[in-house]
Amino acid sequence: MEGNTAVRQYDIVMAVSGPAGLEDSVAALMAVELPQEQLRLILCPLKGGQLPPNWRELCAGLGEAILLEGSAATLGAALCRGSQAGDAPMVVFLEQGAIVPPCFFRVLEQAARQEGQTAAFEPRLLPVESGHPMDPVTMELAQADCRVLAVRRAVLEAAGGPDPRLDGPCVGRDLSLRLRAQGWKLRYLPQLGVTLTKGEAAGLESLEDYAASLYDPLLLWAKYGSLGGLYRAKAQYLAQLRHPRHFPGVRRVLAQSYLRSLGACWALFLWRFSHGEQARRCRPLFLEPVLPDRGRCPCPALGREGPLISVILRTCGRPQTLARTLESLRHQTYGNFELLVAEDGPPQAQPMLEEQFSDLPIRYLNDGVRHGRAANGNRALEAARGQLCCFLDDDDFFYPDHLELLAGVLTAHPEADLVLGSSMALFLREDGTPQELRPMVFDRIDRFNMCQECRIPIQSALFRRSLFQQWGGLIEGLDAHEDWGMWLKYLEHGRRIHADGPDVRRITSVFTQPAGLQQAQARMLEYSRSDQAFYGNSQLRFDVTLADMRRYYDGMIADLRCLEEKGLLHQFLEEQARR
Repeated sequence: MEGNTAVRQYDIVMAVSGPAGLEDSVAALMAVELPQEQLRLILCPLKGGQLPPNWRELCAGLGEAILLEGSAATLGAALCRGSQAGDAPMVVFLEQGAIVPPCFFRVLEQAARQEGQTAAFEPRLLPVESGHPMDPVTMELAQADCRVLAVRRAVLEAAGGPDPRLDGPCVGRDLSLRLRAQGWKLRYLPQLGVTLTKGEAAGLESLEDYAASLYDPLLLWAKYGSLGGLYRAKAQYLAQLRHPRHFPGVRRVLAQSYLRSLGACWALFLWRFSHGEQARRCRPLFLEPVLPDRGRCPCPALGREGPLISVILRTCGRPQTLARTLESLRHQTYGNFELLVAEDGPPQAQPMLEEQFSDLPIRYLNDGVRHGRAANGNRALEAARGQLCCFLDDDDFFYPDHLELLAGVLTAHPEADLVLGSSMALFLREDGTPQELRPMVFDRIDRFNMCQECRIPIQSALFRRSLFQQWGGLIEGLDAHEDWGMWLKYLEHGRRIHADGPDVRRITSVFTQPAGLQQAQARMLEYSRSDQAFYGNSQLRFDVTLADMRRYYDGMIADLRCLEEKGLLHQFLEEQARR
């Protein structure tokens, strides 16, 4: 190991907090499809971390293994020291206990060659993925997760490496800002899964996660933001300290973190004076609106062994818009699906499908006749071969885990007929550029609520085709609300996993909305033209019981009490008054 002069291509930096998981990570590294001479493992102990006495024997099969002397007080310091100890062109930060697949470096090498403007590559973390979103088309990230991350050394060194004063998730966000400030991109690799053996396998938020969500903004505001922003972040922290979430010992942990932040914030604030140009470039990126979290949920690894899913993609004469949606389907982690592209009217998309998307399992449906939105979707449902079906309109998107997660949940509940997911609303300006990304997670989806407003975005649900065969599909003759009536019938007659809420709270899809006032008003006018036909449809009449109304009332009171405890009730009532 030591003294080997072979040229290394990858420096694998691991912060070590103890013996647990080290043997698993090393065994996985020794099984990769790459000559071991190209790998160098650099171990950096964290404060209080002890390696097993036989660590040299464990690492004997690797090209080289180095144990750094001393210990690091923070994760940032450990990753910084480790990256400086090597000289390979690619640095891989690997969490202790992470198990990489045999193809890890081969896929990484291929992505690095294809993505010349990308500085860092983040694989899919299993069994519980991180919640930060990516562009569903390009897979570009605004911030990366340092638990497992590959970074080009030249770019990493130019950015200054991980900040040794930072700890936890904050290390990744800070490094992402400095990489992007140099004009580089961060990319997510959904087909490259790495299994983590540390952390919460159930996907639930821990006390450490909660404390970091409050502590990290303090440090980053001190480093990049204004004094006013730092003051507001501290005020928010103290408000949470007075009324924290329910964790054992939460106030003690938050108080210790706050006292620790007093000295750290001052040191980070002074950093901007010694790194003026870098701070100036990073600040606009830091002040960008933080993209909403997608949530976390254990994902069953179905691969190609699960049931066939028929994805119904309706389109009408806009192939350029359709092309972006099809790009998002290339990233799906679930392989057993067919894509029925049902084009209404003239076949404008057919040449593009044949030339650019022959790699997707597309079945193109078109007879040159204009059928209407609902009838066009129903024709595709009739032609579907899958046991499970879902919709995806030509201006909406799936995140990479959408089909796998929803199919896994429904497969785990064979008694259910449908699974309801959660979505993001992407508001677009008139020129098509994004303005806002907003979560659309409804806590309650039951018959009573659904009779007031549609709470199921059309692309967010997965259902058994038997529901369509027995109860019909989209309501034909309507230019709007055609899916609302379908969901009402499926909720009335189908068997659900959860009787009154979403089954998957992790956001797995995106639907677009106009951000401009005129566009929004035009859209509402289009919907209003279908109101009379929709509300007058005799097939869409449902009995609401006193028990339904009581559950709705109890839920509303619980929501109001929650808002009152968080100090948000007055703001909520004002917003409702302006509706």
